[in-house]
Amino acid sequence: MKKIYTLILAFLCFFAQSQPYSSLLKDANWTVTKIQYNGIDYYPPIPFTQSGKVAFGVNTVDGFQSTFYNNANGKVTFGANNATYFTLQNIVVTLGEYYGVNEQLVREFDAMTNYFYVGFQPTDPFNFQYEQVFSGKNLIVTNKNGNKIFYSTLILGNSEVAAGKITSIYPNPAKNEVFLKSSENIFGKVNVEIFDDSGKLVSHKKISHANSFDVRMLQNGVYTVKMTHSGIHYSFRLLIEK
Repeated sequence: MKKIYTLILAFLCFFAQSQPYSSLLKDANWTVTKIQYNGIDYYPPIPFTQSGKVAFGVNTVDGFQSTFYNNANGKVTFGANNATYFTLQNIVVTLGEYYGVNEQLVREFDAMTNYFYVGFQPTDPFNFQYEQVFSGKNLIVTNKNGNKIFYSTLILGNSEVAAGKITSIYPNPAKNEVFLKSSENIFGKVNVEIFDDSGKLVSHKKISHANSFDVRMLQNGVYTVKMTHSGIHYSFRLLIEK
């Protein structure tokens, strides 16, 4: 039985490699699983954990659309000789404003998702890594700034990663102490890392059976708070004003 599975997987890999990437990327239902911005991972926030999409060949043969709450639309051109990059032209972003659950996080992730593809020259390459696995496909796109956006057709896996318990931090702006807002009680340790606006790690602590952490040592400014709990990663922007 193991030999049969190996042969099937080998056939799928061979079949995938025999198709042009333009077809492979067009013939998939891609969902955003995370964005890596300046080396920090950001995950789709509730209630939009499976709303982030990218589509190649939408509406027209060379149509492109990146979707979260807003859309980035334009034209895609794939690299010659089946190269692992594409370029984008005439990108236009819609400007709807979201009001609702997790308002701040949704707006931030929406901006990161769509503006990932904006502000580049028509010839600037978006390099990608395509992976065919037995149960689906994975795609990693890297823009000229070195930021990455991760897509997958493995919806179940995406749901498990994105469905978190920590939904926000407050107050924001903060002075002395920051509290965690969660959909359920938090048990066990939460690893907290705080980065300044240049990406430098300025604080690292572990909190147990608590829902807050001290920020009195931080100077005024904008910070990124990265937390890990039960194998799930969270990222929040925090403003310190004293």
